[in-house]
Amino acid sequence: MRIEAQRTSSHRLGALLSSWLLVTLGTSEALAQSLPQTEAAHAQPDRSTCQPLLEQLRWHQPFFGTREWREVAKETLSYAQPQCREQLSQREQPEVTQALRTLYAWSQTEQTPLRRYVFRVTCQLRVQSLYDLILEGTREPGVFVDCVDAVFALHKTDKESDSLRQRYLDGLAKEPLTTPIPPSLQHASYQRQMEPVLRAYDSARLPKRDSLFAALCPQSSPAQQGQAEVCQRKAEREPDWAREALVQGKVSAALPYLATMSGAHLPEFLPLLYRYDAQHLAGRDKLHRMICQQRVLADPALVPACQSLPAESEPRWLHQQKTEELQKARLAYYYTAMAIGLSLGFLSLLTVAHAVLINRRRALAELSALSIAMEHVAQ
Repeated sequence: MRIEAQRTSSHRLGALLSSWLLVTLGTSEALAQSLPQTEAAHAQPDRSTCQPLLEQLRWHQPFFGTREWREVAKETLSYAQPQCREQLSQREQPEVTQALRTLYAWSQTEQTPLRRYVFRVTCQLRVQSLYDLILEGTREPGVFVDCVDAVFALHKTDKESDSLRQRYLDGLAKEPLTTPIPPSLQHASYQRQMEPVLRAYDSARLPKRDSLFAALCPQSSPAQQGQAEVCQRKAEREPDWAREALVQGKVSAALPYLATMSGAHLPEFLPLLYRYDAQHLAGRDKLHRMICQQRVLADPALVPACQSLPAESEPRWLHQQKTEELQKARLAYYYTAMAIGLSLGFLSLLTVAHAVLINRRRALAELSALSIAMEHVAQ
């Protein structure tokens, strides 16, 4: 019995040892397999981040269908996630680069919309590995500003990029009101070069002057503000310009300011909107559409006022005005017809009275003649 018990215990011990060895070996293999995968995951970027963008680029090869290339480019860019954009700016995601180069090769067969589509997508995504296409896009109408903005944003130090940036800054200084401003230039580091542009925007009262001022003259750097004379001016002037235009009845001139104005200033224009509504002034619906439809989410204080005012009032006012004018015309016609009728009636009475008077005179004359004749006969 003791021998059998010892055999049984030895068998159990052996089974436990073998199970422990199997578990240890399995764990070691799992760790050995997981470590290279983890290192590979850290070594290579996640290709799935740009997969939606890659599918869009493949789908648009080589045509857009019935839509315009600007609309298709905007849709394509919406599929690029922030992580995908960051990887593209770091020369990663070669599949996207290859897809864009394939589309550009297709565009060489005189397909201008496709070529501009490739340039806009490449320049707005800041694809480092396609910098040659970005430079070429600076010579293509329709996408020039996008690609110039990419050249400023990527800060390449080659001779061609430096020359392009300097030429664009010179063009802005000479024609500040007609030259588009790339977003990458709205930075405090370009304050000295953009000072003539900001001064021109301030003098001409152009929209987006305040946003340009805020970008070039940050409040956190008073020392830098002291270097530029233009930064000593008032930071926000567009609210005053918009208010002045609305007081003068120039709603169309005020709308561009309201479209880009900070939401904190919009409640200040509610009294003017109420005045336009109460006095039935022209442009009331444009002002209401801007504040209560396009900018209502900019400030919660706009919601109650916009809910109390109808959306379209000028057509109703016009209908009411036309109705009143028609009613006045009807009353004028009625009174005129009545006056004419009374006049004709009075003339008719005069005619009848004249006829009666003439007949009476004639009768009296005949009676007088008859009396005279009878007197002669009597004599």
